[in-house]
Amino acid sequence: MAATGNWLTYSITKLDLLCNGKQIGTATGFFMKHDSEWFLVTNWHVLAGRDPRDGQPSHDSGAVPDECRFYVSSRQGHSLVWTPVAYLLGDTLNQTATWFQHPIRGQTIDVGALPIKLSDVGLGKDLLDPTGHDPDMFVDLGQDLFLPGYPLGLTAGGAMPIWKRASLASSLEVGPGLNLFFYVDTATREGMSGAPCLAISNWRHYSLDRTTNKMRVVERPLSWRLLGVYSGRQNPSDSFEAQIGIVWRDSLVHETISGRAAPTVRLGTAS
Repeated sequence: MAATGNWLTYSITKLDLLCNGKQIGTATGFFMKHDSEWFLVTNWHVLAGRDPRDGQPSHDSGAVPDECRFYVSSRQGHSLVWTPVAYLLGDTLNQTATWFQHPIRGQTIDVGALPIKLSDVGLGKDLLDPTGHDPDMFVDLGQDLFLPGYPLGLTAGGAMPIWKRASLASSLEVGPGLNLFFYVDTATREGMSGAPCLAISNWRHYSLDRTTNKMRVVERPLSWRLLGVYSGRQNPSDSFEAQIGIVWRDSLVHETISGRAAPTVRLGTAS
C-alpha cells in the first residue's frame, strides 16, 4: 500500500480541540471535496465534545470545544512544513454551530463535517479524487483495511499520521448495520476518532461494473476506496477482550455534507 498511502497521507490531519484557548483533546480528520467546496470530516463526538448517546460532555471538566485546530502541509524548498489553522466551531453568544451533523438522524450518526477554505487544504488530496478513488472496489470479509490517524496524539514525523491496520469484521452487504455502519477488527487508541477507513490497491483489484452488474478486474497503480469514518472501539478497555471498532458508512458523510444541518448542542461551555 506504500504508493497509495504516501499519496494520501497529506489528506489526513491531526485535530486539536480547544475550549477558551485551552486544549482539551486530540483526534483525526480528513479532507474531502463536495462539488466546489472543501470539508474537514471527523466524528460528531469530536466536534461536539460530547457522547452522542446521551449528549453529555466527554471531558472530565465538562468543557466542550469551541475551536478546532488542524495542520496544513506545504513545501518550503526540499522540506515539508505544517502550519496550524484554527476554525471556530460556532458563535458561542448565539449558540450557532459552524459545522454539520446528519440532517435526519443527527447525533445518532457519529459523523461531523466542518466547511473549510481551499487555501487551508495545502498538499492534501480529496479522498474522493476520481483519478484513484474507486467507490465500487470489492472489499471482502477479513480483508486488510487502513486507519491513518493519531493514536494518543502521536505523529509519524511533523504532523503526518500513523497508518494503523485493520480488517473487515462484518459484511458491507448484509447485517444490522447495513447502510449505517460496519465493524473492523483493530487495536486502536484515543486520538484516532475521525480517521478515514480505507481499502487500498497498488495494482490489481476487483470492482463492480454497474452496467453489467458483474465484477471486473481493474489494473491501476493508485487505487483506494473510502469506506467510512472510524469512531472508536466498542469495548475501549485495555484487556484481552475483542477489539472491535465501528466505522460509519461513507454514504452518511455525503448526506451530512449535502444536508447542511447545524447541531443545537451548547458550545464552549459545560452543560
